[in-house]
Amino acid sequence: MLFATLGFVNAKPAQAGQKVLYLTFDDGPSAVYTPQILYVLRREHVHATFFVLGHRCRELPAITRRIMREGHEIGNHGYDHRDLAHAPESVIKSEIRMADSAIVAVTGQKPLYYRPTYGGIDRREIPVITKMGHPVVFWTVDSLDWKAKSVATIVQNVERNAGPGSIVLFHDGISQSRLTAQALPTIIHYYKAKGYVFRVL
Repeated sequence: MLFATLGFVNAKPAQAGQKVLYLTFDDGPSAVYTPQILYVLRREHVHATFFVLGHRCRELPAITRRIMREGHEIGNHGYDHRDLAHAPESVIKSEIRMADSAIVAVTGQKPLYYRPTYGGIDRREIPVITKMGHPVVFWTVDSLDWKAKSVATIVQNVERNAGPGSIVLFHDGISQSRLTAQALPTIIHYYKAKGYVFRVL
């Protein structure tokens, strides 16, 4: 389990003998890269959390349903990736509700967690979002795949920084996601060899 503080979801402090990592993927689904990532996760018997965009769920319902069918969790990442860091409350609520509606229409389930686009949100809005039924989830380790030039840089960013309880940020909906898919087996094998397990949020 994770714990929420002021509406945030943070990595749980490591407990004795417990090594857990939470892999998360933003900005999907993608017709190209999400299936590649799902293939790796299924092959490695790893489950993750996908923070999806509402408009992409509507465009790619089969892939969205596949995410859930294969045991992963779906979170709300807004409808169209607008930067809401300085948006009024009404706009934030509208974005979240539109994404909720899209996800429910495709999967039949309302997502629990919400992750702001770009990780940006006015902290004063967090209680409002929480009241909508969405604890706000950020991350503790950024793989930096969004600006990576090689698989090796993604692997190094994660292996140098992720430890027990880390929430690791990846992307499955951008061009660099091809590198993410290639980096995942190495990262997963590295942490499995150290006794880690992977869980959804």
